[in-house]
Amino acid sequence: MYRFNKLAIAPLAIFTCLTQAAIPYKNHQYEYTQPNGEVVTISLEGNDYFALQRTQDGRLVIFDENKNGLTYAEVSSDGQDLVSTGVLVSNQAAQGNTIKQARFTLSQSAIQKKVEQAQQSMFGGLTHKASGMLDTMSEIDTQSTGQIKGLTIIIDFPDFPGTISKSQVESFLNDLNYTEFGNAQSVRGYFSSVSGGKLDYTNTVTAYYTAKNNKSYYTDDRYSSTVRSQELIKEALNWLEYTQGFDFSTLSVNSSRQIKGLNIFYAGNSDSSWSKGLWPHMASLSPRFCADGVCTNRYQITDMRDSLAIGTFVHESGHLVTNWPDLYDYDGSSEGSVASFGVMGYGAIGETNRFKPTPPVAHFRNLAGWDTVTELNPAINSNAPSGTLTHTSGSNTSYKWTNPSNRNEAFYIEAIHRSGQNSEQLDQGLAIWHVDSAGNNSNEWHPYIQMEHADGNRDPEYKTNRGDATDLYDVAGEFSASLPNALSSKGTNSLWWNGSNSGLAISEISDASQTMSFKVGGDVTPPKKDIYTGYLADKQQAIVPNGTWFQYAGGTLDMTLEGPSNADFDLKLEVWQSGRWVQAAISETPTSNEAITYQASSGYYRITVYSYSGSGDYSLALSK
Repeated sequence: MYRFNKLAIAPLAIFTCLTQAAIPYKNHQYEYTQPNGEVVTISLEGNDYFALQRTQDGRLVIFDENKNGLTYAEVSSDGQDLVSTGVLVSNQAAQGNTIKQARFTLSQSAIQKKVEQAQQSMFGGLTHKASGMLDTMSEIDTQSTGQIKGLTIIIDFPDFPGTISKSQVESFLNDLNYTEFGNAQSVRGYFSSVSGGKLDYTNTVTAYYTAKNNKSYYTDDRYSSTVRSQELIKEALNWLEYTQGFDFSTLSVNSSRQIKGLNIFYAGNSDSSWSKGLWPHMASLSPRFCADGVCTNRYQITDMRDSLAIGTFVHESGHLVTNWPDLYDYDGSSEGSVASFGVMGYGAIGETNRFKPTPPVAHFRNLAGWDTVTELNPAINSNAPSGTLTHTSGSNTSYKWTNPSNRNEAFYIEAIHRSGQNSEQLDQGLAIWHVDSAGNNSNEWHPYIQMEHADGNRDPEYKTNRGDATDLYDVAGEFSASLPNALSSKGTNSLWWNGSNSGLAISEISDASQTMSFKVGGDVTPPKKDIYTGYLADKQQAIVPNGTWFQYAGGTLDMTLEGPSNADFDLKLEVWQSGRWVQAAISETPTSNEAITYQASSGYYRITVYSYSGSGDYSLALSK
């Protein structure tokens, strides 16, 4: 008989999403050379999937293939698209003269459609689920500890040689003491800091590969950013394999033997308009490249310009290396609840954050295996600490309060102090994150991770700002089922997403400091357990409860079997599907002590206790 390990539910499900990976932009400016040679400055707001381009005086811009340049844009009459006016953007155009300033009125449904189309194009047709934004992965693909080796290919062009040296790129990526170009640390230094030394992420840097064609061939705006960019990347990979003899098996891979960190730096600026030519982005390489027993998957490509800042590289490495999703709202209807308080939100692109990004939120550090997490809910942890607790900012520890009926939902609690890696945060105090894997970043009122803002204003959700100095809890704050406000939707409180009371209450919060204290209270009753007992002869089985089935509305089913020490009893949970009983979960250890924790949907269930060998009395405890 094949023996299975005892089934258990992880503290929170482990997730990734290939399409939840895009570079964010806020007031990002780039220079673009028009077909007549004029250089115009364009401001960008958005991400790789959807962004608004505007001139310095605020007028909308779009790339016009017929003009082969940037033209002023208008909103179509149905509000679904931006359309070209046919007039090239010019520094000489008088504001308000012949070109009217367009008013942005694209509908949110139109924006969301454009986001999904871009995701399909960049990630091979993979899109996020409508009911939740993420796809599950095994723990081996999410744990990010020890030594991880990525690959960074540096590229120049026959007509445009590189100006930043290989040694400078190596220092930018790998030096532990690094301050060039105004950075506070290297990419390796960042991950070493935020992981508490548990992740050592380094990159092998190649010599310069000189592309087959002049730069203008790759920056051709008639092609989307994935076309000529991927042609260039494949050139470089083939050069590494067949000319340089590079051993790709030296790189770190995931469980599918896919390279974790594939990065491309090319010389100079992008010389492309947004989403065209060589515009920086992340995508999946198609078809994939394989050598030495490993293959490519995702990559990031960006321009070196005349200096390097670690922010974007770190953010994209969060996707490539640790499989974290973005935490901002792609369709622009909000700023995302986490906003600038985490590196996977906007915490890597500000004027100072791009040189010293903020750390990942507690939940992501937990998924990566970097934090020691203490469960506070006594319904989950019978030894949960209570009363006055303390937490130290940057200590790679955190607290959480898990939903016993849905182990994929929890509140995380940690102190954030403006020092060390958190020195560029917008506020300091106690941070509370509401995590739910069923959330969706495109729904600002039920995202994957919601920051429970202490001021209760929900400024990022309402697109008022990307966080401010009143978002973290301190001596004046409380957090409970009714505080900061009791709204059942769009509120800031400790209710679960289904509206039920989580039982979590936080009060007596200290002043903001490196180490903060707070009191955890609340009335939480451990779930009631039903006990079923009986006797099994050798090879006999019994169906619980009472030889029949039970109906369940959905939630967590916890069952624990205890039997004789000289026998081997096993445990199986079945669900009624398509007119028959189907196995939902099983626990078969070589003992009579078995346990199953199962996230059940609404339906009909039955439990089978059976003897693999031996006989004796058993006791089954069931909580639902």
